[in-house]
Amino acid sequence: MRPDVQRRGIGTALARDLEAQVRDRGATTLWLGSDDESDAISLSGVDLYEDVPGHIRRARVVKNHPLDFYRKLGFTIIGVMPDANGYGKPDIILGKRVGSEPAADLRR
Repeated sequence: MRPDVQRRGIGTALARDLEAQVRDRGATTLWLGSDDESDAISLSGVDLYEDVPGHIRRARVVKNHPLDFYRKLGFTIIGVMPDANGYGKPDIILGKRVGSEPAADLRR
């Protein structure tokens, strides 16, 4: 997104609307993928295979990347695809629970 139109609430409003639509259709979880081909987060340029869970726990933004935006919306990194876009260029998979737990009688 262009910097001159960021921080106006447009992305948040769009994300909240998507969450509502997904929830209204009965889904439990919303997933999204965000790649990093420009070394913008700490998961890029490293060998993730050495310690995938550790790298995910320590993931942070080092340049302009939407990861912090997604985290503010309540998304969590639930996985990565190392080298998805070339060596050291992963896809980051994020998820957020948007549906409610089913009633006790529906869990059988």
